Amino acid sequence: MENESLKSDKKFLLKSTLYNVLSTALKVAGPVLAILTARIFGKEEFGIFVSTQLWVLTLSRISVLGLDKGLNWFLPQNSVHNRPQHLGYYESMNRSVIIAAGITLVFLFIKPALYLYAISLVPWVMLHIFGGSAEGMRKPQYKMFITDCMVAAVSPLIAIAFYFAGIPNALPLGLLCANILGCVIYLPLMRKLLPEARFTREGVPKQLLLYSLPRGFSEVVTSVLLRMDLWMVMLLLGPASAGIYAVMLTISNALRTIRQSFNPILLPVVAGMSAERLKTDLKPVFSYCVGMVTFIQLVIGVFLVLFPSEIMMIAGKDFIAQPETLGILLFANLLGGFFGMAGTTLNGMGKSFFTLKIDIVSLFAALILNFLLIPAFGLPGAALSTLLFTLLQAVWNNAYMLRSGFWPYSRKLFLNGLGVIALIFLYIFRT
Repeated sequence: MENESLKSDKKFLLKSTLYNVLSTALKVAGPVLAILTARIFGKEEFGIFVSTQLWVLTLSRISVLGLDKGLNWFLPQNSVHNRPQHLGYYESMNRSVIIAAGITLVFLFIKPALYLYAISLVPWVMLHIFGGSAEGMRKPQYKMFITDCMVAAVSPLIAIAFYFAGIPNALPLGLLCANILGCVIYLPLMRKLLPEARFTREGVPKQLLLYSLPRGFSEVVTSVLLRMDLWMVMLLLGPASAGIYAVMLTISNALRTIRQSFNPILLPVVAGMSAERLKTDLKPVFSYCVGMVTFIQLVIGVFLVLFPSEIMMIAGKDFIAQPETLGILLFANLLGGFFGMAGTTLNGMGKSFFTLKIDIVSLFAALILNFLLIPAFGLPGAALSTLLFTLLQAVWNNAYMLRSGFWPYSRKLFLNGLGVIALIFLYIFRT
């Protein structure tokens, strides 16, 4: 008979999965709107916007120091250790906002023409802290629906509205307005979730900071890693090619965001397991998450495989080039969906320094691969680089899990694996 802790974990996972499915359905609007935005603004302007936006997102990761990820682990620990439930929340917010404000001032001095991107940094950092705190309080739906769905969808809508109204700098202005709106929506929810939280000048608790810093460095490295191919395409092939590649990334990332949305669900569950529970309860919890990730990916992937040209046509004929690029990106994200949850599990087990090491090695590998493959193969070379470092991470993380005495994949995942292989062959057959 299952113990009560496992029953509670499974109940939380089931509830969170239902929210995830609903938010995933809503997230479909994000890529469609992004592609429509590319059509309206043109591939060069859209390529520059996406590249700069991703750079500001990376700066937001630097500003937050991993405290958003740390709060996902630290806030549940407050109850265990009889600390105030809100401890770490305002302290993390203060530290992150101060750092973001400093970076904004430097950004304004060096690149004043990009001021709208610069002032988007502070609200973006606040969104990170709000989302991490909500996840730590087992309310992942807040981040799913506000940050991942609403903000992502509202940004292009506002930009399109500003464009037709004749307002200049419509794309970065839409990003700024969407980030501010997300913060405004979060505020009353966080007051309700942590009613005793008050502004404080105290520093971040040492235990939270020590846990967060490795995660923060890893997040920065990962942010650069996931955007390396786009930036290298911009550098080596120009903004027009970057705009085309950005649309393909937007489409394929519909699969990647599914796995990412399960990370904050699985991590606190694993972190709450004792050494004894890891031996008995890790496999059913892990396999459930991997099974749901791959199932949702396969459902969405079927539509991407059957109608790639029709989806690309939303952006316009100019964006249909080297279709094999999209296939490689889809393969990489399917691979990450099945084997990538091992990294999340290791973070939940406290192995944040190990995952940071893998990310750093992967970053150097991606840099070298992009320099070699993009000039030789064009856009497919950038996608192939993504596939290769994804494979590197999958093998390394799972080998470490196996050496540690854990193999969390149940036999029930065999059918999911077959589905992934079948979808890949279907794409190859159609192209």
